[in-house]
Amino acid sequence: MEKKFTWHAYPKTQAEFESLMLAVDEALTLRGLEPSQRPLHIGRLLWEAFNWNGPLFPPAELVNQPGYVGPVLMAKCIRWYSDYYGDKLKADFVYGFVPVKLGNAVWRLRAGLTYGSVRVFVDRNLNNRGTKLGDRGGPASLNVLCAIENFPQGLADRLSDSTLREHLDFHVFVHNVLQWREELPRTDLLKMARADYDASTSDLLGRRYGQARWAAQQAVEKTLKGILKLTSTPFPTGGANGHNLLHLGSLFEKQGIVIAPSLLSLATCSPKIRYGEEATSEQQAIGANHAVLGILDILRTNPLIEKVLQPE
Repeated sequence: MEKKFTWHAYPKTQAEFESLMLAVDEALTLRGLEPSQRPLHIGRLLWEAFNWNGPLFPPAELVNQPGYVGPVLMAKCIRWYSDYYGDKLKADFVYGFVPVKLGNAVWRLRAGLTYGSVRVFVDRNLNNRGTKLGDRGGPASLNVLCAIENFPQGLADRLSDSTLREHLDFHVFVHNVLQWREELPRTDLLKMARADYDASTSDLLGRRYGQARWAAQQAVEKTLKGILKLTSTPFPTGGANGHNLLHLGSLFEKQGIVIAPSLLSLATCSPKIRYGEEATSEQQAIGANHAVLGILDILRTNPLIEKVLQPE
């Protein structure tokens, strides 16, 4: 489990604020976060230290207000990061990317970071992207087709109503799963599992189907082992069952957590595929990649897992 961030008291002077921010930045660095990711996690550390609860993105003008509490503190934290890292903060703020097949091609679906409530909808008209928070005096909204990179209007016009409904459901599913993945503890195994899934998506989009399946299997294996390690549950690291996803699933079942064997089988493959000794199709690669998401969703929705992941 990650070490809880602690600090003796809210800062009262600029010097004390500077000391707090250096400690915050060091803690987020140790949690494996890149500079561009760290401003998004300030609130969690303030909550751990002070039981702080406030807006993650307060009005920028609050930075000029006196004091270091409430929204004023967060505004000054955000400016501190802007001053400290400059252009290094520029990044595509996403939970991740997922391959999705629409028509006869595979596209990259972007699961962007969201804050608060966002109404999602689907509209063939790609010019109707939705609205940002506060635009037109209403809540934020998103046309999910606009979250697909380089998606053409011609294909959007030709999608059936049932396909549109299925994609809307899939977008919500992907967003929920990848947001939960983002909130997992930053242990070595779980960080590697995330990287393996991201590699699976990249390899699939690059038509490296064998590598995509192998990376998907690694993502599942390291996710399961990472969570078993958090629960201090022994698991094999070698031998016949060292990389057996069905066996790892059985260790969860003993704790009352049933992971569908069909998903574990979809994510399982032979090492031969890495060297082209065993053929792999696009369909198999997509099945393995999406099986990772299905397994994450089972874990996400199981209250027994959630208790393990709660910060101390």
